[in-house]
Amino acid sequence: MIGNVGDRMRRALTAVASTAAASPLVWLTARRPSTFGKAIRARFVLYAVTLIAAWTPYLMLIWPGAMRDDTLAQYLQTAGLHRYYTQHPLFDTLIFGLFWRIGDVFGSPLIGEAVYTATQAVLLAAGAALMLCYVRKIGAPRWLRLLGLLYLATSYVVVGAVGTMGKDSLHTVFFLPFAVLFAEACLTRGRVLLRMPVAVTFVTVLFATVASKRTALMIALCSGVGLLAVCMRGRSRRRALVCLCLAIVLAQGVFAPLAAAATHANRSPSRELWGVVTQSVAQVAHDRPSAVSAAQRAALNGIMRLDQAALEINPHRTDETFHTLREDPRPSGEATLAALRAWAELGLAQPGEYLTAWAGPIRGWWDPRVNFAYPTDSDYLLRGGYLRQWATFLPEDAGVADGVGAAVAGVTESGLADEDTVEALRVARITRDLTPLMGTSRKPRWQRDLLDRIRRWIRDSNPFTAMALYVTWLPLLVGATLLAQTIAARGRRSVAHSGISGRSAALPTSRETPHDGMSRPAPSCRLAACGLLCWTVLSLYASPEALFWYPIPVFLSLPLFAALPFTVLPSVTDDERRLR
Repeated sequence: MIGNVGDRMRRALTAVASTAAASPLVWLTARRPSTFGKAIRARFVLYAVTLIAAWTPYLMLIWPGAMRDDTLAQYLQTAGLHRYYTQHPLFDTLIFGLFWRIGDVFGSPLIGEAVYTATQAVLLAAGAALMLCYVRKIGAPRWLRLLGLLYLATSYVVVGAVGTMGKDSLHTVFFLPFAVLFAEACLTRGRVLLRMPVAVTFVTVLFATVASKRTALMIALCSGVGLLAVCMRGRSRRRALVCLCLAIVLAQGVFAPLAAAATHANRSPSRELWGVVTQSVAQVAHDRPSAVSAAQRAALNGIMRLDQAALEINPHRTDETFHTLREDPRPSGEATLAALRAWAELGLAQPGEYLTAWAGPIRGWWDPRVNFAYPTDSDYLLRGGYLRQWATFLPEDAGVADGVGAAVAGVTESGLADEDTVEALRVARITRDLTPLMGTSRKPRWQRDLLDRIRRWIRDSNPFTAMALYVTWLPLLVGATLLAQTIAARGRRSVAHSGISGRSAALPTSRETPHDGMSRPAPSCRLAACGLLCWTVLSLYASPEALFWYPIPVFLSLPLFAALPFTVLPSVTDDERRLR
């Protein structure tokens, strides 16, 4: 009797110990698939407040924020120092100009920059919180949700981007909600877009996404093909097509020409993609000039200045070579085709040179040894070579005609000045014009020392600040996992169709029901949702150089795409009945 009691007690204690040991694992792997509304009500405020609280110390260190170089060029446009032009999206330029004007009302454009930084931080926190709520909605395990929150709250590649005033961080404000809606449209095979409020929101955020970044148009078109491919035939596919077309037409066919007309903007040709051609042929002409035949040289010179490109080639970026493209007059279609044929011929004959030309500018995207650091103020744009660059934006007689350089030595009695003196006068003029933006680096000594220590820690072979980790290797892991899931699902479906599995019906094409009883979207739907990330990454590989500003949308949206392989869904019948 006593022995039986002892055995029962030992078994009970063993069970309690096993439960206690298993409970952390059960807690970490728990899933909470639900509707989006429930997930937002349960976690949105908590996520947003957590992110803002985590970002605030760094924002206080770099206050009022840091501009990128293109942003200062946009300031010159909004301040009337240069004509508007379309090389940088007018959508972004006008938004930045609004904040600078708000700052002018209160006495300084730096106040406007501070207001912009605070506004962007709140909007990015809201977008990231929305994304995390969606990750919860699709049933990602708790450990992945916590990891995503920790990443967004503490990762330097995210936190450092929040305080930057640039077109890439502004674009991310719209890219995050669009990525969430795009993923939901793919996972529901377009059915969610049958709800009018969702369709209107989708069109709105896609419009802003395309209008705020030039490469976003191609990304939207290519990823949109994947969305249409997984949409159910009929109303769902038609609604998805209408939403995609409407947003793109509004951005490119309505807003862009109206904004250009209203601002009298000069049209800037899009030449960046041509860098793939100009960099590779310039590499061959630089290293092996004898390999370029006379006919090939003549064809290439029809669209560019090949000798100049070979002389000025920069192995780390394509700007120097694509700037040798001829613009006035523009090459004919026949000349362009002849140049492309010559480019293809040289590539077949000199593949090693082409590989060298391409690997240099994109090294930062794939090499984990290349890391970076965000700027912590804007004064780096207001000294030295940058000032001379901004001086070229001024009219030709700036600094001479307005008397800024009256006291500058070198002005002749006739009122004319030599070339060096004219440059000095123009630099003096632009320095005066940009003075309202100066002073963001004047911080207390302890603050500067702390920022210097942070910068050294970031740049000292820190693997977590390597762009390649977030641009190539993690997306590659996610894409490979989804592709493997898709192939495996098709294999199971093929077995089911052949009757080998012993089941009478094939697996459904839009959902899977694994042994755990949870419903999962078809892997092809998840793969289509990941297409947005894939095309964004591919656009980076086509960019002129591996510049850390470009992948900011990837940095912040990575938790969403990383959750796709773990997707499950709540009650299928209830959700689908409501969507229909």
